Amino acid sequence: MLLKNELLRTRVRLLGSFLGEAISRQSGEDTVHTIETLRKGFIQERREHNAAHKQQLIDLIASLDNQTLKNVIRAFSIYFFLANLTEENYLREQRRAMRAESNQSWEGSFRRTLLECRERNIEPDQIKELIDDLKFIPVFTAHPTEARRRTTMNILQTLYEHTDAMSDYPEGSLAFEQAKQKTAETIDLLWSSDEVRTRKPLVYDEINNGLHYFDASLFTAIPKVYRNTKDAIVEVYPELTDYPLPAFVSFGSWIGGDRDGNPFVTHETTEMAVLMHANTVLRHYQVLIRKLRRELIHSDTIVDIAPDIYARIKDYSQLDQKVFFYNPEDYHNEPYRRLLSIILAKIKATNQHIQSQGTDSEAGKDAYSTPQALLDDLRLIRQSVNTHDQAHGEGLLLDTIRLVKTCGFHLASLDIRQDSGYHGEVIADIFASASNLPDYQSLSETERQQWLTRLLENPGTPLIYSDNLSEQTREQLNLMNSVAKLRKLVGEDTFGSYVISMTNNASQLLEVLLLMRFAGLSGIDNEGHLFAALPVAPLFETIEDLKNIDKIMPTILENPLYRELLEHSGNLQEIMLGYSDSSKDGGIITSAWQLYSAQQTITNIANKYGISTRLFHGRGGSVSRGGGSTHQAIAAQPAGTLNGQIKFTEQGEVLYAKYANPDTAVFELTMGITGALKASSSRFVAQPTQLDSYETLFARLADAGEQQYRALTDNTEGFYKFYSEATPVQEISLLNIGSRPAHRKKGLPSKSTIRAIPWVFGWSLARFTLPAWYGVGSALDSVKKDEDLMKEMNKNWPFFSAFISNIEMAFTKSEMSIARAYSQLCEDETLREQIMQAVIDEHELTNAGLNSLLDQESLLANQQDLAHSLEWRNAYLDPINYIQIELLKRMRQKDTAEDKLAVEDPLIRSINALAAGLRNTG
Repeated sequence: MLLKNELLRTRVRLLGSFLGEAISRQSGEDTVHTIETLRKGFIQERREHNAAHKQQLIDLIASLDNQTLKNVIRAFSIYFFLANLTEENYLREQRRAMRAESNQSWEGSFRRTLLECRERNIEPDQIKELIDDLKFIPVFTAHPTEARRRTTMNILQTLYEHTDAMSDYPEGSLAFEQAKQKTAETIDLLWSSDEVRTRKPLVYDEINNGLHYFDASLFTAIPKVYRNTKDAIVEVYPELTDYPLPAFVSFGSWIGGDRDGNPFVTHETTEMAVLMHANTVLRHYQVLIRKLRRELIHSDTIVDIAPDIYARIKDYSQLDQKVFFYNPEDYHNEPYRRLLSIILAKIKATNQHIQSQGTDSEAGKDAYSTPQALLDDLRLIRQSVNTHDQAHGEGLLLDTIRLVKTCGFHLASLDIRQDSGYHGEVIADIFASASNLPDYQSLSETERQQWLTRLLENPGTPLIYSDNLSEQTREQLNLMNSVAKLRKLVGEDTFGSYVISMTNNASQLLEVLLLMRFAGLSGIDNEGHLFAALPVAPLFETIEDLKNIDKIMPTILENPLYRELLEHSGNLQEIMLGYSDSSKDGGIITSAWQLYSAQQTITNIANKYGISTRLFHGRGGSVSRGGGSTHQAIAAQPAGTLNGQIKFTEQGEVLYAKYANPDTAVFELTMGITGALKASSSRFVAQPTQLDSYETLFARLADAGEQQYRALTDNTEGFYKFYSEATPVQEISLLNIGSRPAHRKKGLPSKSTIRAIPWVFGWSLARFTLPAWYGVGSALDSVKKDEDLMKEMNKNWPFFSAFISNIEMAFTKSEMSIARAYSQLCEDETLREQIMQAVIDEHELTNAGLNSLLDQESLLANQQDLAHSLEWRNAYLDPINYIQIELLKRMRQKDTAEDKLAVEDPLIRSINALAAGLRNTG
C-alpha cells in the first residue's frame, strides 16, 4: 500500500518528542511549559476562535524576556526543520512505494515522461534528437532568506540519514532502536548548537554554502540522473539501447560573480570563487579515483588487458617513476590500479597548479591541461575493462566519466552580472581618458552604437591614460583580466555568461564586448572575425523592458559586426528574463503575461534572423518571483520557445529544500529535466486549438490585475511608509541574512529602491504574501462572464493551469488576521485602515474568484496533501508571528545599540523560523 498521511504525522510527533526531551534537559521544564502553553493555545485558537483567549496568549508573549523568547523561537524553528525533513523523507518513500507496488511512476519521472512521449507517437529518432539538443542548466545564487549555517545543514543531513534508517527497519527491532537512539542524540546536538549565524555572512560564506550541496548530494545525484535516464530509455525505447547519453546537465553559479548592487563582490572575490569551485570538484575526483583503484583490481595474469593501458602508463613514465618511487613493482600485474595511481597524482597536481593560480610550475608539469585529457584516460580504462568485465566498466567508472563530463575542473560555470548603468559609466571614463574619443555621455544611442562598433571592428584597444581612470573602471578592467587568466588556468567553461542587468539599449551589449577587449576576451581572429570568450546575455527585468524586447533585440541583431560574432560562436543568443522585478513592477498577472509574451517575441525574432536562443529564467523561490513546481513551470512554457535549452536560477532560499539530500536532488533534477523535454516536444505535440482566444483572455486579466496592483503600489500615498512599518523590511537589512544590501539606496523604501527579494520576504513574513496574489481577484472578477472559457483554459492550457495552481498555493499562505496584527505597527491609523481595507477587499475577491474558477468550496480542496501540510503548519507559525510582532515593537522602541542588540538575536531567529515554516518566502 502507498504510505498514508497518518504515518507522516506519527513520525513528526516522534521527532517532536525527542526535541521536547532535549529542551527539558538543557533549558529546563519552565521553558518547555512556556513552549507548550503557546503551542497548545494557538492550536486551540485555530480550532475555536476566542478573542479573550487569544489576547491572553499575546499578553503572555509580551511578558516574556528576550532570552525566553529566543528559546521559544528556537523550539518552533527546529521543529520546522524536523517536520520538513520528515516530509521530505516521507515523499521519497511514497515514490519508492509507487514504483514497487503499482509499477507506476510519478508525474515527471523519466519513465512516465517517456511513456507519455510514446503515447504521443514521438519516434525513437525524435527522442534522440530531443536529448541531443537538451541543455539543462540550474544556476545557484546567493540570496538567502534564512540564516542557516553550514554546520546546521551538516547536522540535518546526518539526522536525515538516521530517520531514513528508522524507516527501513521494523519498529521494535534492534536496528530500529539503534537508529531511533541516534536520531534522539542528533536532535539533542541540534538544540545545543546555534542554528543561525551570529555575524553577517561574507561572500566567502555564501560560496561555501553553495558548494555544500555538491558534497552533500549532487556528486551522488548527477550520475544517478544519467543512469535513471538511460534505464528509462532502454525500457521504453529499446531501439535506443546503444545510444550514448550526452552530458545534458551542467551547473552555473552567481555566487562570487554577481556584483550587481553588491560592493563586496570584487575581482578578488571572483578569483576566490573559481578556486573554491575547482578545489571542491578536484578533491572529489580524488575520492572517486581511490574507490576505483580499490575496485579495478584485475590482474593481467588472469585477464587480458588492452595494450593501450600499458602504452598510456609508458606515456606518463616520468610521473610513474615519481609515484612509485617507494616500490617500482607496486601494482606490476594490476595495470588499471597503476594507471589510476598516476591519474590520482595528476589530479592532485592539477588542483595544486590551479590553487597557486599557475605559479607552481612543478605541479604544472604533472597537471592535466584540460578536463578532456582526464576523460581520455578514464575512457581508455573503461574501454579495456568492458572487454572482460562489463559490470565494472558500466558501474562507478562510467559514473565518474559522466561526472567529469558534467563538472570538468570548474564544477559550475560562474556567470558575471553587472548593471548596465555601471558599464556605461566605465565606458564613459575610458572615452574621457582617450585623446581621440568623444564625450560618451553626450552621445545619442545611435552614435554610441556607431562608435563602439568602430572600435570593435579594429584590432586592439583605445590608447588610454590609465593614471586618470576611476577606481570603478580599474576594478572592471581587473575583473576582465581575472576572467581571462582563470579561463586559461581552469578551462573554457569556468565562466558562463556575462549578464547585463537592466538592459534597455543595444549599445549596452557592445559596451561589454569592448570591455572584454582590454583583457583579450574579445577581439579579431586570424580570419578577421569578431570573437568573444563569454556570451553576452541581456537581462530584461521591468515590464517596460520586457515590452521593448522587440525593439532592442532587432537593433543589435541588425548590427553586422554582432551578427558575425553570433555566426562564428554557434549562432546562439542567450537572453535572461527577470521574474522578480517584473512582478514587483506590475504585479503577478501582468508579470506572467509579459514574460510569456516576451518568450514568444524572442522566438519570433530568432526565427526572423535565423539564430537560436537560450532563455535564462531568473526564477525565485516564491511564486511572485517565478517559483513553484519546476516541472510544471518548465513544461508550461509557450510552444516553441524552449528548443531543448533552458537555464534558470536556483535561489538561495530553496537550495536546501531541493539539494540537501541525494534522493531529493535526484528527484528535483529529474522533474526539471523532464519538464524541459516536455516543453521541447511541443514541436511534435499539438497545442490547444483555442490558444488565440485563451491568450486574448489572459491579456485582459493582466490589464485588469495590473491596474488594481498599481492603484495600490503606485497611486496610494503613504503606501511605502505602511510597508516599511507594517512588515519587518527595515530590520531585514540590519540582520545577518546575506552579504548583499537589501536596498539600492538608503532611506524610506520605494518600488525602485527596494530589491525584489526583501520586497517579497517582508510581505511573506507578515503573512500578507501580497506580491503573490494582489490584483488576481479583481482580474478574475473583471472577466466573470467568461468564466466558462477560463475553466476550459485551466483544463487545456498548461501555462494557465500552472499559473492558477501556484497562485492558489501562495494565496493560501496569506493570513489576514495576522496581517492585520502586523498592520498595527503602522502608526498612521488613517493610512493603516485605508490600505488594510484595500488588501482585505482584494483578498476576499481573490478567494471567491479562485474557488469559483476551480469549482471548489475551499482553497486547495483538490490538493488535500498540500492543504493538510499548510494547515498543521499554521498553528505552529502563529506564535512565531506574534512573537515577531512583539520583537519588532521592542526593536523600534530601543534607543541604544546595546538594547537593540539584545532584541536583534531573537528577531533574526524569528525570521529564520518563519522561513523554515512557510518555505518559498523570498
